[in-house]
Amino acid sequence: MDQLVEAAKTAASNATTVYVPHGGDLFKGYKKELTELYKRLDGIQQYQIFSMDSSKPGVVCCRMSPESEVVEVDLRRKFHGMYQSIRPNVPDVFRDDPLYEKPSARQEENAKAAKKARRIQCAAMAVAAKRN
Repeated sequence: MDQLVEAAKTAASNATTVYVPHGGDLFKGYKKELTELYKRLDGIQQYQIFSMDSSKPGVVCCRMSPESEVVEVDLRRKFHGMYQSIRPNVPDVFRDDPLYEKPSARQEENAKAAKKARRIQCAAMAVAAKRN
């Protein structure tokens, strides 16, 4: 508590409280972009120390304490590796086939909308099943 009091005393004299309305554009939100690119880190609250290395993009090293073992979690979504690991192995005669082309932004949006609709439907079915 003393540390908090000391921090308040040493704060700048011009530090004033400012009202920020909910939904204001003062702070940039990255949740939409990050959830599109990366998976959720399940059980995040059990870890205390996180680190990342530029040689392993998308991989988070988690520790419960400084002495505990490192748990590496790959948070990248599958589609990022598909065009780097699978596409080079497609025979040349099939590379122009639309099946192997990268989906357009519109196709990705449609797929996301369909996936969201399936999730909503599954949740509704689960609720209905619990009632019966």
